[in-house]
Order: sequence, then structure tokens, then C-alpha cells
Amino acid sequence: MVRRPDLGYRDEGVNLSDPSVFDRVRRPFGEAIGLPRVAYRSLQFLYLEDEAIWTRDWVSVGTVHEIPAEGDILPFTLGYHGVHVQRMEDGSLEARFNMAQHGGCRMVPTQCQQGERTSCSFTSCGYSRDRGPITTGEGPDNTRIKYQYLGLRPERLHPVHVAQLGDLLFLNIDPGGADSDLSGDLTLPVPVMRPDAVRAHRQWLEFDANWKFSGQMLARVDEMLTSSDRAMQGRRAASDGSQIEVQWIFPNLILLTQGAETCAITLQHTAITKTLFRIEILSDCPLDAERLAFWHKELLHAGTGAEALQDSIPSSASRDRVQDCAVDQTQDQIAAWWAHNALISRFVKMPQVDSDIPIFRNVEHYLI
Repeated sequence: MVRRPDLGYRDEGVNLSDPSVFDRVRRPFGEAIGLPRVAYRSLQFLYLEDEAIWTRDWVSVGTVHEIPAEGDILPFTLGYHGVHVQRMEDGSLEARFNMAQHGGCRMVPTQCQQGERTSCSFTSCGYSRDRGPITTGEGPDNTRIKYQYLGLRPERLHPVHVAQLGDLLFLNIDPGGADSDLSGDLTLPVPVMRPDAVRAHRQWLEFDANWKFSGQMLARVDEMLTSSDRAMQGRRAASDGSQIEVQWIFPNLILLTQGAETCAITLQHTAITKTLFRIEILSDCPLDAERLAFWHKELLHAGTGAEALQDSIPSSASRDRVQDCAVDQTQDQIAAWWAHNALISRFVKMPQVDSDIPIFRNVEHYLI
């Protein structure tokens, strides 16, 4: 949580935390419309997502191949919360909040309060861009790089729930998160469950599009096979006409499977209108240039498609041709319709805080 939830989440004249705002979005597929434009450009909506999703759900952070050796650390920012997962001496995994949550700042600078991750030497900060895994080869635990994550007494840092499904890693910072079922309705593809799977490729790509647009383009399907509030599965034709099995584990993990290969994309928003694709391809053998080109083409098509959708959203309400909260168009992508409903269901289940204590308006924007 980065703000006072009892103050609500309002922007462009709309109470965004009111589920009735999304009534038309929650209609059956074929009748439902898309999310309001404000969902793709509003800092307040980003705060709402932090409160309802990133601090409540099991969130994908990558695979075990990121931290294979004892002492390796994988940083990941959940919403505005800097956390990490570390490989321990006995091979187990421990996750914690970073020691330097705000880096070296005594308060959050103005430039860090605009919804865009900043480039900062303190990569442990919840407002800065994440770096890649920290290996034991980068120095002992008392180096500055590791100190900002571990401090001097890592065992005193606030713990984070960590779970492993096959090769996939998930974190949950909700104190009660361990009680929520992660694997109950998931049937994961064979490549991520195979004990001898190899990581054939790793890459990060960034696109100028909101994470929700990015997810719906990566997970677009011609046919949905199964769905729940947690995950959906389907299939679609690839650019070369072959079939790809698609799975979206809400909120931020897309699994694309073809044959013995699974391309796992962990989405991480780096700004309101920017998303980082953290890509890992798992297989039973190395990939040749042709297969790498195939996956690159699929990912590039999804990323540029998401950018086109983002470009269709004016940067402010004053530029909207239709002065209406909702984009009054029928939602024709079933994966997007599913994701919108999964998102809104979390708004509905989000703990509500009512307060009649008078408060000055400027406190609404105070970040902790």
C-alpha cells in the first residue's frame, strides 16, 4: 500500500474503486465493453491496482533458473514494494522485503511519484527500475550491491511468501497470502514441470504500452478452452499458421507453449504506459536460430500490437473525442474480456476502509 485507501481512488470525475463503474465491462462476452480509458493512463488507477492486485495476489517473478546457486538473489518490485528471493545454503528459497525500500532517500522524491520507475543506483527501492539477478560472483553479502537488499541481518527483514510450481517462482506479500491456493486450478505445460528442463533463452524487452494491453496481446486466443478467476487457457494460430497453446495466470504470467518449448513471459509495469517483458524459454534442448526467430516474431507482434492499442488512448480526458468514462466498444477479444473480469473481481474483494475523520486534501497524495 502506498497511500491512504480510505481516501478512495478517484480520477477524471470517477470513483475507480466503485465496482458499479465497471458494470458494462462485466457483461457476458459479446455484450461487454472495454475498460475505461482512465485504466490505461491514470496514476490513481495504478495505485488501485497496487492495493487490489500486487499486494494481494501470487505474482510471478521468473523461474528458478534465475537463481541457481547458493546466495543468488532475484530482485523484483511488486507494485511499489521492493522485494527479493534468495537461494539458501540448503537449496531452499527465502523471500523478504528489501532493506533499503526507499534507497538513500528520507522521503519519496517528486520525480518518483509519477508512476514511472526511475533509473537509480539504489535498485532495491520500490520506485526504481529493477536490475537482473545478483550472483555470488558479484561479491560477498557485505558489498554495497547486496547490502541494499539484505542489510546486515537478513533474518530480521520482513518475510514474503514464496512458492515454486515446477520451474516457476511466485511471491505474495499479503500477510495472509500463504492461505490462498496457488496451484488448485492450474494445469501447467510439460516444459515448465519437467525436472530436467533447460532454459534455452533469456531476454528482457520493453514496450510503450500498459501492462493490461501487453497481457491481452500476448494471451490473445482464437479459442478459450478453460477459465477461472485465477487462470485461462486457450489456443491460437501463430504467425506461421502453426498452433500455440496459451495460458494466462493472472495477473502477470503468460505461458506460450509449442511442442517441447514454453515461452514464459513475466510482465512488469515500469510506467503507466510501459511494460517490461521478462522472457525465459524452457525446453528439453537448446534452440536453433529458426526457433529463436519464431519466438522473437511472436513477442514482437504482441508488443507492437499493445503499443498500437496504447496509442489509441488519448493521454488525458480533455483529448477524448467521447467524454465518457468507458470506451463504448464491444470487447471482441475473449482473453481481454477474461482479464478485465479477473481485475474487477479483485477490486470487489479488496478490503474497504471507511473513515469519517476530516483530512486535508493534499494528504491524499502523500506516499509512504
